[in-house]
Amino acid sequence: MKFFKKLSTVNIIMIVSLLLITAGYVFYRLPMFGDEQIIINVDDKSGNYFVSEEDVQEIIDSLKFKNPNTSRIANIGLKVIESALKQQDFILDAQVSRDLKGNIIIDIKQEQPIARLMGNSGKGGYINKDKDLLDLSDNFSARVMVITGAGADSLMRPGFLVSDTGRAFTEFLDYVREDEFWAPQVAMLELDKDFEVEIYPQIGQHKFEFGHFSNYQNKFKKMRLFYDEIIPKKGWGEYRLVKVQYKGQIVCR
Repeated sequence: MKFFKKLSTVNIIMIVSLLLITAGYVFYRLPMFGDEQIIINVDDKSGNYFVSEEDVQEIIDSLKFKNPNTSRIANIGLKVIESALKQQDFILDAQVSRDLKGNIIIDIKQEQPIARLMGNSGKGGYINKDKDLLDLSDNFSARVMVITGAGADSLMRPGFLVSDTGRAFTEFLDYVREDEFWAPQVAMLELDKDFEVEIYPQIGQHKFEFGHFSNYQNKFKKMRLFYDEIIPKKGWGEYRLVKVQYKGQIVCR
C-alpha cells in the first residue's frame, strides 16, 4: 500500500494499462505461438471403425485448400470445421476446440448402425440407431443383423422408414437388438415384398419361417420354446425349417 501511495495517479494508470495490454496480448496471441497441431480423437468404443484419423485429416486438408489465404486451420473458424465434419457419412457428431497452445482438438463420435440392408436390386446400406439410412462404407463393415430380399429394397426407398410400415418394422428391429437372447442369435432376416420374414440364426442349420413381422413377441416366444424344449430332446441337426407363424403351434420339418 505504501508503494502505491508514492505513485502518482498518472503512473498508476500507466501501470494498469500496461498490465491489461500484456494480458490481452497473451490471451489473444498465445494460440499463434509454436507449431499448430491437430489432435484427432475418434471414438471407436462401439467397435465401429467407419471413420479414421486419415479421413478427418483429408477433410481438414480440403478446408485448407478452399481457404488459401490462411496458413492456419484455426483461422478458418471452429464452427466451420465442425459443420464440415458433421456433413460426412458415419460422423454422428464432431466437437472442435482449441487449447492454450494453439492446438486444434477434434473429437469424433461415429454413427452406430443397427442393421445392414442388402436388397435384390443390388443396392445396400445401413439403418442407424436414429432410424436413418446410411450408405455402405469402403472402410469397414459393421457386424450387425443383415436384412435381405425385396423388403430390404422397400426399406431403402426415400421416406419409407417414417411410414407406418417402416416405423412398425423398426420397432420390431429394436425388440430383436435389445433382447439379451435374440440380439446375438439373429444373424439375418430375409424379407419378401409383403414383409413376410424368414429368420436365420447364428447357431444351427435351421431357419425360422416367421410370417409377417407383426405379432412378433408371441412368435419369438415360440422360437424360444423351440430352443428350450425341442432342441434338448431332438438335437441341433434334426430340423431344417421351423414354422412359428401359425397361431398356437410350432411346425418343425
